Amino acid sequence: MNLRRWRRYAWIAGGIAAIPPMLWILIVLVAPTGWARRQVVARLEARSGRRVALEGVSVGLFGGIHLKNLEIGSPKDTADPWLKAADIQLDFGPWRMLQGQCRPSRVDVDGVELRVLRRADGSVELADLIRPVAPLGSGSRARAAESRISVRVHGARVLVVDEPSSTRVKLEDVEGEGYGEGPLEVVDQLRGTINGGSFRFAARVDRTARAMSAEAQLRAEDVTLDEGMSILRYVVPVVAGATSSLKGRMGADLYFRGRGPNWPKLLRAVAGHGEMTINPIELAGTPLVAEISRFVDLRGHRRLGSVRTDFIYRDRKITTDHFRLMVGRVPIMMSGWTDLDGRVDYEITAQGLAERLPEQARRILGDLKVDLSSLTALSLRGTLDQMAVQVNGVPLDRGVLREVRLRPDDREKLRQLSRHLRDKLLR
Repeated sequence: MNLRRWRRYAWIAGGIAAIPPMLWILIVLVAPTGWARRQVVARLEARSGRRVALEGVSVGLFGGIHLKNLEIGSPKDTADPWLKAADIQLDFGPWRMLQGQCRPSRVDVDGVELRVLRRADGSVELADLIRPVAPLGSGSRARAAESRISVRVHGARVLVVDEPSSTRVKLEDVEGEGYGEGPLEVVDQLRGTINGGSFRFAARVDRTARAMSAEAQLRAEDVTLDEGMSILRYVVPVVAGATSSLKGRMGADLYFRGRGPNWPKLLRAVAGHGEMTINPIELAGTPLVAEISRFVDLRGHRRLGSVRTDFIYRDRKITTDHFRLMVGRVPIMMSGWTDLDGRVDYEITAQGLAERLPEQARRILGDLKVDLSSLTALSLRGTLDQMAVQVNGVPLDRGVLREVRLRPDDREKLRQLSRHLRDKLLR
C-alpha cells in the first residue's frame, strides 16, 4: 500500500514539475511575437528616450530571447541610428519568464555597429543616456548586486567621430566583456583592430549623483596613421597643418581619470598621462620642416623621421618635457605645451648640429659673424593652424641670416653652406 501511495505521489509531483516546461514549449510555439516585439520596443524607448526599430523577437526552446536587427536612433527618428545590432540574446529562462522576471543577467551581442560622436558645438550624442543615479543606501546595495548585468560583445565595429578636431577613426573586429551594476558601468576589456594595428581598452564609470567618477586606459600597437587621426596634432604638434596626408605607424599607452559632482565638472577635472611613438613618420609638408627648409635646402629628399614623447594632461593642457623628434641623424628635443584651444608653445633644441658642419662651413659662418649656437635654440609658437619657428623671438620666415646684410658673393657661400648642411643632416 505504501509503495503504491509513493508511486502515486511521484506521478503527481512529476506532473506538476512538467507544467512549467510544457507551458514554455507552448509559449515558444504560439507566442505572439508581434506583441512581444512591440513590448520590447516600448520598454527600450521608455528607458533611452530614443526611437527604436526592431525587426523581430524570437524565443528559444531552451530559454533565452533573441532580438533581431535592433536600431536605436535620435529622439525623433531612426533614419540615422547610432546603434545597430544584428542579434542580441537575453538569458531569460522559462522559470524567470513564468515568474514575470524579465530583467536579464547576461546579454550577448553580435554584429554591433556603434557611432560615438562629438558634434561641432562640443556636445556628445550619447551624453544624455549616461544619466546620474541616486546614491544607494545600505539596504539597496544587495539589490544592486542582484541586478548585475554582464555583457559580451562579438564582431563589433565602432566609429569614433570628433567634429571639432576633424577626427574619424574606425575600430573593427571588436570583442569584449563588461557589466553594469547599479550606478557602475565597467568595461573589463575591449580588443580589436584599428588601421591594421591592434588596441585594448578598459574603462569604469560611476554614475552616482554628486560623486561621479570615470577612468579609462587605451593601448594601441602598430597603427597606421591617416588623415582621419588629426587629433594627434594636439600630442604631436609637429604634424599640425601638414599639407599632405599624415603617414606613419604609431604605438600609444594612455590613461585618464576624473571626478566631479556632475558631468561638466568631471570633464573639466579630467587628468592623465601617456606615451606615444611614431616610427617612421612622414614629415613632408609639415610647417616645422617647411620653416627649417628656409635655411636648409631639403628639396628632393624624403623627410622620414621618428617621434617619441611622454606627456601629462591637466587643466585642458598637454605638457611634455620629453618630446624627441629624429630628422635624419639629428635629434630635435622639444618641451612645452598644447592646450585644447589649439595654442602651442614649445622650446626646441637641435642637438649636435654644430658638430655636423664641415670645416669650410664653420669658416664661412665665422666670416659672416653668424652665431651657430643661436640656430640650435628654437621655439615653436602660435596655434595648431598657424605656427611659426622662431630664433631668439625672430620668425625664420623673416630670415635670421638676412639680418647680416650679406653681399652677393656671401649669398653664394650661404647657398653652398645650405647644400653641405643638408647633406650632413640627411646622411
